[in-house]
Amino acid sequence: MSAQHELYYIKQELQSIINEIESIAAGIDSGFEGIGNEKCASRLYKIADHYRDVNRKLSTIDTSKVKEA
Repeated sequence: MSAQHELYYIKQELQSIINEIESIAAGIDSGFEGIGNEKCASRLYKIADHYRDVNRKLSTIDTSKVKEA
């Protein structure tokens, strides 16, 4: 598999993880009260933001310069 295809699949999987984290955060935020739900959901959103930044950085990789192993 080429580096470009591998990077594409990695980015797809990362986006799937981001979506799942945000879904969990939304469920915690709306489904629970009084047990720190806002702090927990906020932290999960920050984690999703971190992975979103990682995904953006992956988009800047020039796969034409990647050598196959």
